[in-house]
Amino acid sequence: MKTKHYAIIGVCIFLLITALTNPSTEKHKEEVKLKMNAFLEKEMSKEKTNQNDELSAAGSLMGNALAKSMINMMVDNMVSSSNYILFSTTNVTVEGKTKTIGFGILGNIFLSSKIDEAIKQ
Repeated sequence: MKTKHYAIIGVCIFLLITALTNPSTEKHKEEVKLKMNAFLEKEMSKEKTNQNDELSAAGSLMGNALAKSMINMMVDNMVSSSNYILFSTTNVTVEGKTKTIGFGILGNIFLSSKIDEAIKQ
């Protein structure tokens, strides 16, 4: 009988912790921004190896700053999350169609590998 009570109490504590640590919409957006900015940095570093003069480097730096600003605005407008109390999903809306690209649980957000394919296109 006591073992059964401990199991029920353990499950209740786990559910409470899961609900309290469910990531917010802002955390979902920040995770998508990090992923997209990392991709941008990777692509810019590929181009940087081909540029040797200072003027190209300055142009690249300006382009990078502009791209990051646009990424932040785009993510703020297109990314949302759905809260299901114990977990949440990361959603992106493009041309009126909403797709789930990740989920959040216990304070962590896991984005689908499909987002990498979509960014490359």
